[in-house]
Amino acid sequence: MWRDREIKGAKPKDKRYRISKPIGVSIPGSLVLDVHTGGAKVFYYQYYRESKRVLIKIGVYKKTPTSVGWTLEAASEKSREYAELLRQGIDPKQHTGEQEIFNREDAKIQGTLEQLLDSYLSAMEADGKRSVNSVRRSLKTYVNKPFSQLVSRRASTIEADDIVDILHRMISNGVTTHTNRVRSYLSAAFNHGLKQEHNPRRYTKEGVKFNLKYNPVSFVPKQDDYERVGEHVISEEEIKTIWDELANESLIVSLLVKLALATGQRAGELNRIRWLDVDFEEKTMTIPSTVSKNKMDHVVPLCDIAMSVIHSLHELTGECEALFTGSYKGKLLKGKIIHNSTIARVIRGFCKQKKIDKFIARDIRRTFKTLAGKAGISKEIRDRLQNHALKDVSTIHYDRYDYLAEKRAGMKVWNDYLKLILKA
Repeated sequence: MWRDREIKGAKPKDKRYRISKPIGVSIPGSLVLDVHTGGAKVFYYQYYRESKRVLIKIGVYKKTPTSVGWTLEAASEKSREYAELLRQGIDPKQHTGEQEIFNREDAKIQGTLEQLLDSYLSAMEADGKRSVNSVRRSLKTYVNKPFSQLVSRRASTIEADDIVDILHRMISNGVTTHTNRVRSYLSAAFNHGLKQEHNPRRYTKEGVKFNLKYNPVSFVPKQDDYERVGEHVISEEEIKTIWDELANESLIVSLLVKLALATGQRAGELNRIRWLDVDFEEKTMTIPSTVSKNKMDHVVPLCDIAMSVIHSLHELTGECEALFTGSYKGKLLKGKIIHNSTIARVIRGFCKQKKIDKFIARDIRRTFKTLAGKAGISKEIRDRLQNHALKDVSTIHYDRYDYLAEKRAGMKVWNDYLKLILKA
């Protein structure tokens, strides 16, 4: 049987290790001590079921009694209680409802749907995906909360019918386009799980695997009629109204919209850049790889109109880290960028007040692409100005030219065209 001096003498090593001793003569099972690399020592009761080792966690070792720790005497007594259950023919693991599984073979098939979704979200975070928070909210709202029993099941037992149940509930509640989004998130999670089986990089607790054989979402069709291809282009008359009057609703949102119109960039990326990314002498703005959608630094040339917006912004938020800094009751929140919901709310209210077609941030980018083409800028330069990922082999593997001169020329054409719109 254990003695306190033996436990004290169990020093941490480079890897966690486990030592055990019998509880007593003719008493089934043993008391196990797990010694962690950080020095923590944890008691378990160990026994065998169908030739497989089973452990039940008792708690962290403490030499003196505490509310969160177990003395050797208390842990020994607890292990004897488990042993007595075993002697009566009662499986102590099932009796106590303990869920921790340490057996390696069991762990391979232990991964639940909830763990799969967590692993997928962790992988998104590790990859710097900007959409991770919105994906997490959607899965929580439409999957985890309403289907708590389903997500507690092993991911390998999830069938196409289960996915249908999730999506059918959304459709029944009047959700249309977002049904396809949730379907795509679930499909991506299962594809992640299929690849994760042999991935040396882990996104969940050590030992958790999913044992997936196929992606059940692949059997569930997408609802094509729910998809609306973006078509809204802001008219030239509406651009002038927005430019002249949106500031009455919110100066900071107005400047964001103006800079997006003047440069053709994603409003969500502009909202995250810092003043360090702006070069006043070179008249450029760099959207860093940590912000850009394609994970590549993107240098944007700034012409007269864009520079005018930049200077107005600098007077307002130049003392802050970010260009577009939020405010509360008239005071700048120096460490906080303006929230997307604030941008959407301001634009929505403005459009309603002015009785113009409602637009969203993506429509601004589409408007630039369309009107810049009308102004005579080639599609290739428009793509480069908007940092579209060019997929041809030459561009991907060989072309390292920055095209800054060509982008400056294209932006000058757009600048002159935008001036005509604003003077009309």
